[in-house]
Amino acid sequence: MKLLFQHWQQRWRMPELRLLLLALVVSVTVVTSVGFFTSRVENAMQAQARQLLGGDLVLTSARPLDKAYVQQAQALGLETAETVSFPSMASIGEKLQLTQLKAVSSAYPLRGDLKTADAPDAVEVLSTGRVPAKGEIWAEARLFAELGVQSGATVTLGRSTFTLTRVLTQEPDRSSNLFQLAPVVLMNLDDLPATQLLSPASRARFNQLFAGDLKLIKQLQQALEPQLKPTERVRTLDEDLASVQQTLQRSGRFLGLAALLSVVLAGAAVVLTSASLMRRELPAVAVLKAMGMSRRQVLVDHAFSLLLTALLAAAIGVTLGLLLQFGLAEWLSRFVGKELPAPSAMPALSGLLTAVVLLLGFALPPLLRLVNTSPMQILQGALQGTQQSTWLVVVCLVLAVFGLLWLQARDVLLAGLLLVGLIVGIGLFAALAGAGLRLVQQAGKRAGWGWLPALGRSKRAVLLVVVFATGLFALLLLTTVRTDLLDRWEQTLPADAPDHFLINIQPAEAAPLQRFLNERGVKTALYPMIRGRLVEINGKPVKPDDYPEQRAQRLLEREFNLSSFATFPASNALLEGQWFDGKQGGLSIEQGIGETLKFGMGDKLTFDIAGQRLSDTVTSVREVRWDSMQPNFFVVAAPGTVDALPQTLITSIHLGEQKPLVTALIREFPSVTAIDVGAVVSEVRSLVEQVSLAVQGIFVFTLIAGVVVLIAALQSQKAERRRELAILKSLGAGRALLQRRIWSEFLLLGALAGALAGLLALTAGNVLAYYLFDLDLRLNLLPLIIGTVLGSLLVGVAGYWNLRSLLNVLPLSLLKA
Repeated sequence: MKLLFQHWQQRWRMPELRLLLLALVVSVTVVTSVGFFTSRVENAMQAQARQLLGGDLVLTSARPLDKAYVQQAQALGLETAETVSFPSMASIGEKLQLTQLKAVSSAYPLRGDLKTADAPDAVEVLSTGRVPAKGEIWAEARLFAELGVQSGATVTLGRSTFTLTRVLTQEPDRSSNLFQLAPVVLMNLDDLPATQLLSPASRARFNQLFAGDLKLIKQLQQALEPQLKPTERVRTLDEDLASVQQTLQRSGRFLGLAALLSVVLAGAAVVLTSASLMRRELPAVAVLKAMGMSRRQVLVDHAFSLLLTALLAAAIGVTLGLLLQFGLAEWLSRFVGKELPAPSAMPALSGLLTAVVLLLGFALPPLLRLVNTSPMQILQGALQGTQQSTWLVVVCLVLAVFGLLWLQARDVLLAGLLLVGLIVGIGLFAALAGAGLRLVQQAGKRAGWGWLPALGRSKRAVLLVVVFATGLFALLLLTTVRTDLLDRWEQTLPADAPDHFLINIQPAEAAPLQRFLNERGVKTALYPMIRGRLVEINGKPVKPDDYPEQRAQRLLEREFNLSSFATFPASNALLEGQWFDGKQGGLSIEQGIGETLKFGMGDKLTFDIAGQRLSDTVTSVREVRWDSMQPNFFVVAAPGTVDALPQTLITSIHLGEQKPLVTALIREFPSVTAIDVGAVVSEVRSLVEQVSLAVQGIFVFTLIAGVVVLIAALQSQKAERRRELAILKSLGAGRALLQRRIWSEFLLLGALAGALAGLLALTAGNVLAYYLFDLDLRLNLLPLIIGTVLGSLLVGVAGYWNLRSLLNVLPLSLLKA
């Protein structure tokens, strides 16, 4: 061990090993800082999304929940709160109104904000931390309008009377039940028994909310799930808040892609420096093998040096990454006005594994070929390994790259797509670079520039173009993600995104309601909504018990919202079949509902709609973008096929500052129910903004990695450049001529690399937008233009800066070096 350490110390004097350490340090720093930072941002986004559930974990049941659940949570030190909700009649004198009564404990809500106002048209204020006092109730503005009362009115609920004190404008967990028809009335849970409204036969929903350390929350969930009764379940974002969950998934993909590009650049830097180190070690290995050292001893000796370098780089990189992310997270916290949660420890382990995989995956395969070659072949530069060993190197490299991509993304699909893209991209870069340089060769001959033909034949020039293009491609693709893709995503949720749904619109009210809204500058489109229960699939009756999944059972226990319209919705994407042509019937289904209930194209579905049967065949499958805040439906029938069935209408509108318009609308159309989804829209938009800021922060780290790749590429060929300049100087080339040649060569190589990188980034950006992020295709030539100009300037300046110190050195000194 002591001898191995001494050999490492000797190799430490080699600039290649120090450069390799620098590349690894930067690689690990980028990976860990991005990992720590994205971990905190993702935790913050998850926490923000959980606000819409009212807690970190929510248990719900149609029967009272076992108090043992609360005791288990309290034993873990978690916060708890309780809610009970059910429909009930509220009365003032002779006026009666159906309400959704919600009794809450004093700790409600555990997550999210509760907002109220003094009157229906008053400014809302934050009321988190307080609930209605005993003998008081808070209610939505709809109740004030429908009963024609103001704050201070006395309302009877069951056998108790209450003072209506405040207008309820926002409750965090309301988002999971947006289409509740009756206005919500909030009361103190301690007042519930006196009303005598709750009985075993009541259609009540009992919720138990938990909040605290996420590790303890997961521990509690794992402990409770085996104990849950058939009527009990855990509420999740995926089931209750499809729009927010879809936004979170897309956010994770954006951050994952940004982090993956950092890994790509990190790997490129290590490949270059490892190759340079192996070339430097050729004579030493030949001497050691000639003196009788076995292949195993040579392998162990060099592997130890590589592993020790990786561990040292990992320790330095993890420390720097942790410090860097603290600074960036502090800046982001001030910008968004929120403290980010603490990061997990996983990025530190990822940093260590990254260093080891990078070094062993990229440096060890060439070393294996080296130790299996005879000393004479090494000295002659003939590293002729067997075909088997060549394939071993290729397989090791591919597995190493895929392992790094998966380690960073935790997404096999994303890692696989990027790996295939890298292989295809590098192949394209090599082919196009060779073709481009051959054209340069022909142009040089015609123009009489003697150095251009040599550049066209140079394998070194092809390699540099490929390396520069790979680095610039990663930067340009991340720029595309940071600007173009994020802009397109933000455009899917514009500033005028709907913030209210209007439901229960009677067909006779459609025209007057549209006229009412148009006169006030509110755009709207009405959609029919038919409530029906799925009773048969292909003529076979279906029951909830036929499906093991709880979600499928719940879908069959309730009625679907069906609709019918001719124009294909912009918030949907057609996956299979054809949209209605107006000549024949059919049904269009949402992809997820078909996968859950096991039906699809060609299946015949039968619905029971108020005692009437609707049967038709599935003719198309759609993907629904639930975060569009537009009316979306699981099932859409062909136009004209449901006109005779009982139905109401639904629409979504954007009110913004005209929110008080709701009160006037309800007075004009008392049967219409207005539902405020502004809280969900705000949360989704906030998540988009956080992702945008996070990607900008990651871009800084990726830019650093790109600079290191550029330096490593130039440094790996500096010895060859040194000999070349010595020969040219010996032949009489002056400083001015050498300067012009260096500038011209690197400006040309940079422009070619930038153009190739921009072209591939433009293509890859659209592929990722369409297949991973469900965004539309768009031709944006900016990456191509930026790539060409930036590549030329960046590579030109870096190339000259790297070689400038050699211009004043005598030829003999260059050759001795």
